[in-house]
Amino acid sequence: MASTYKKRAPAHVEMTGGKGSRQRAWEQVRKFGINKGFTTEQLSIKTNIEVGTLHTYLHALQLGGFLEAKDISTGAVPRKYEWKLVRDNGVEAPRLTRDGKPLQQGMGTEAMWRSMRIIGEFNYRELAAHASASGQEVKDGTAKAYVIMLYAAGYLSLTKPAKNMVNGAARYRLAPGKYTGPRPPMIQRTKSVYDPNLNEVVWQQTEKNHDDL
Repeated sequence: MASTYKKRAPAHVEMTGGKGSRQRAWEQVRKFGINKGFTTEQLSIKTNIEVGTLHTYLHALQLGGFLEAKDISTGAVPRKYEWKLVRDNGVEAPRLTRDGKPLQQGMGTEAMWRSMRIIGEFNYRELAAHASASGQEVKDGTAKAYVIMLYAAGYLSLTKPAKNMVNGAARYRLAPGKYTGPRPPMIQRTKSVYDPNLNEVVWQQTEKNHDDL
């Protein structure tokens, strides 16, 4: 039997105006207001997001305690619901699994991006330790890979090259003017760096620059 698995598109393809579909949906839900009913179809019209995609996220928000749902079906299939916002979590869309639990994926990257502004100069081990202190474990190898890619993309300045294991790892700091916003630059499967704050692929690995990493 042929696989029906659909490969997820790169982040910059899924984004609109630097925001993913969940963020755009959440912002519109907040515009509807607390305890103001709306349907999935109404939200789809406002956000230009497919009904099926919205229903999955709205159901997760319901399980997470952010929305209440009322079945307003009249025998139609699929079922039709009226949703109401009952808990406003602020401007950032809740990151949830399908069953409404907090999603941990990407939290380490956010912690590293935030830590870079706080600690100033760092090596990848210090970055991992500082990010992990926020409660989301970041392994040294993960931090090293992220630092290498951000340096290649021009986000980091090298302050002290690594010479050998005795002298320790190279040290970096966030380059002037390179804090583009609160959302961390993302490393994509295509070996590129996408900045959701700019809604732009800012660096793409090629054979020419691969040897420099």
